[in-house]
Amino acid sequence: MHNIATYLTAIFSALVLSPAGLAQETAPGETDAAAKSPVGSYRLTGVMETASNLLLEKDGTYKWELIVGGLDLYSEGNWTQTGGQVILGPHQFKRDMPVFVLGQSYRWDNEESDAAFDAENIRRINRAKWNCAFLTDGGYFSSSDDTPFPKNLRPEEQFDAGVKIERDRYRAYEKAMTAYFARDRSGTDDDLEIAARTAKLEWEEAVAFLAESGRAAGKTMQYQPPPMPAECLYLSADKTGYSANENGSYANWSEGVGIWVNRREYPDARLNISAEFTFADGSKERANSYELGFALASAAMQRQLQSIKLTLLHDGKEYSSQFDVPADFNARVYEVSVDRRVFIKPPFAELRLNMSGDKLLSADGSRGYYAKTR
Repeated sequence: MHNIATYLTAIFSALVLSPAGLAQETAPGETDAAAKSPVGSYRLTGVMETASNLLLEKDGTYKWELIVGGLDLYSEGNWTQTGGQVILGPHQFKRDMPVFVLGQSYRWDNEESDAAFDAENIRRINRAKWNCAFLTDGGYFSSSDDTPFPKNLRPEEQFDAGVKIERDRYRAYEKAMTAYFARDRSGTDDDLEIAARTAKLEWEEAVAFLAESGRAAGKTMQYQPPPMPAECLYLSADKTGYSANENGSYANWSEGVGIWVNRREYPDARLNISAEFTFADGSKERANSYELGFALASAAMQRQLQSIKLTLLHDGKEYSSQFDVPADFNARVYEVSVDRRVFIKPPFAELRLNMSGDKLLSADGSRGYYAKTR
């Protein structure tokens, strides 16, 4: 938050100190109405431990900021004067700078290869957690089968009993999984997830009993869980049983193209930026930052990058920019800077201030007032 505050304060200070941001002195002969114009810069006075500045410009736009404790607020838009009131709002950023700025370029290197591989692995695991939730730890269980495992039998008899119990619970686990994967995923009922998780636990208990019985009888038996979608292997304790059926291989990340958002700085990991990379042969590759601070796509070196289109979705709004890049086979990854103002939520729908000489007082009776400084 303080990075945003510092960034906005710098913008605000530059505007206030620029010739365009200064209120002009009233020349002799100007009308009283012009002399009473609220145009100018103001500072909040009379409120302890609170800093606030306001800039009213001649073109009818304003910039307002307030800092109190750990709270930083900012707004800009259009202001109007009605009678003895100045009305700020609605909040609307001027497009005096683009949302995206393309910066320095880099070769594709080990850092990009490692980041791309890790990101792909994270996405697969997260997808598995969503689609195979009954395999995750910490979920709910239903009442388990309390039937005791047989004891005090001869080792061979106990082993045979263990084989039957494991097979019965295997089939129950398989049936519960089938019902879970066929469920209506738009619903919120988690009964099928709980049933599958419980069946898994009961089958694992049967496997443990069978293994113990087999050791006592001097016998061995191979067992593995019922077949399930390959993506679930990332959450399965028995990954070897599914490795041959893995759902697609990893991309070749030895070569590629991409963007880093605010590289070498504190990353804007919360951003969800889609990137479209267009090559000289007309082909395209797409990638998404997935809130990781970068978007990388696999692409062979001989494919000449021609342009990059970036799109950010934030608070229901879409911000998009396209950049043509120079022909350079060594320029595969670009830094991207983002105008952080897009993250700021409007602090008010409108703010009404009563005019009183060179002061602006809050119309709702709040303490303090804005004193004109220029």
